[in-house]
Amino acid sequence: MAKNKFYDFLNNKFMPVMGRIANQRHLKAVRDGLISTIPFTIVGSAALILRFPPVDPSKVGPDSNFLMKFLLAWNTWASNHGDAIMMPFQMTMALLGIFAVIGISYSLAKTYKLNELSSVGMGLMSYLLVSAPATNGTLSMTYLDAKGLFTAIVIGILSIEMLRILEEKEIKIKMPDGVPPAVASSFAILIPAFILMAVFYGASLIIQGATGKLIPEAIMAMMAPAVKAVDSPFGVFFFATLCQLLWFTGIHGAATVGAIQQAFLDQNWMRNAELRVAGEPMQYVYTTPFWSYFVIIGGSGATLALVFLYLRSRSKQLKSVGKLSLLPALFNINEPVIFGSPLVLNPIMFIPFVFVQPILGVIAYFIVKWGWVGKAFINPPWTTPAPIGAVLSTLDWKAGVLVIVLAALAGVMYYPFFKAYEKQLVEKEMGEEQESLENAEGSVSA
Repeated sequence: MAKNKFYDFLNNKFMPVMGRIANQRHLKAVRDGLISTIPFTIVGSAALILRFPPVDPSKVGPDSNFLMKFLLAWNTWASNHGDAIMMPFQMTMALLGIFAVIGISYSLAKTYKLNELSSVGMGLMSYLLVSAPATNGTLSMTYLDAKGLFTAIVIGILSIEMLRILEEKEIKIKMPDGVPPAVASSFAILIPAFILMAVFYGASLIIQGATGKLIPEAIMAMMAPAVKAVDSPFGVFFFATLCQLLWFTGIHGAATVGAIQQAFLDQNWMRNAELRVAGEPMQYVYTTPFWSYFVIIGGSGATLALVFLYLRSRSKQLKSVGKLSLLPALFNINEPVIFGSPLVLNPIMFIPFVFVQPILGVIAYFIVKWGWVGKAFINPPWTTPAPIGAVLSTLDWKAGVLVIVLAALAGVMYYPFFKAYEKQLVEKEMGEEQESLENAEGSVSA
């Protein structure tokens, strides 16, 4: 009875609410806008890998092997050419706020059917007005990186909402018929441009006068408690569990949760990168790479180990799913497992599918927090196999070992539930085979 009430709650209350959240236009714009920055972060991450080889010269003895000699030579080369190596980083991740506000402005403008090019220009202008004040003709770059990410989100949304209102009120210059469309569009955006400039620059001057802080600095101060709450064992457990509850009801949990937590995780790993470049201690554990490689090992639900269990299953269905899912799972894609098992609305697999992932996340959080494994400051593509991605993101070989241990632990936790589900499917398959055999014999007798 209690189980039925719980499933009723998931289907009738939880699922509709989270479905509406997943489709909320502003959250979708933030999610899609941040996704659009991925190519730039990968380029910047490649520069970081080149710049910081995984070796500490002070801990390598004179009688080192070939690998250590290679790493030392790499370290010397990287130190001598640091500025040149880091140029891609400076042109990508160090300007992340610019790319983010462009992506968010474009995505939101598209949902309102506004002119995307003009909207992006207005969003970028507004962001630069509040984030990069010029001194003696030189723009300040301090808040154009990850420190300006939350500002990019706020300004990207507010600027497009203002443009939408101005468009609805037809507050614009209308050119006569016959004027080329490009010219007409330029004049149409002129009045909104002045209004946005007055609003955002005026707000920036007022906040600077009242607090002595730029808007990005003020926003960072306001968001500090939320950032701290997310970067905690509770934050890891909450988001990992919420993701799996959504998956269990058939909603794409990673995409929905990502719309809420992605800005925090991106900000965290990029701030780690900036601190690493500056030679300062990294601060954040719960980052985008942490989620990709230590939490969702093989895909949502940490199902890589489950795939290996399926490969040796006595159930024909599960064995087939395991064979089909192995290659995608190695690259953190596990829709074949989720829908082929199926794990969605499967009462036998509910406990491990929902709770294995958050348990692994909390364990990994403390191991990284205690300094046993390095913090992530590089973001390889999320499809990188988890042990390799963990090593690349931290430049710490122990991270790969940790992922393998966590995957094995996931297998241990999945095993009893897998066996119970396997038994049910084997009995069903045997019954179907017996029924098919009896039908065949009856046909022959007839």
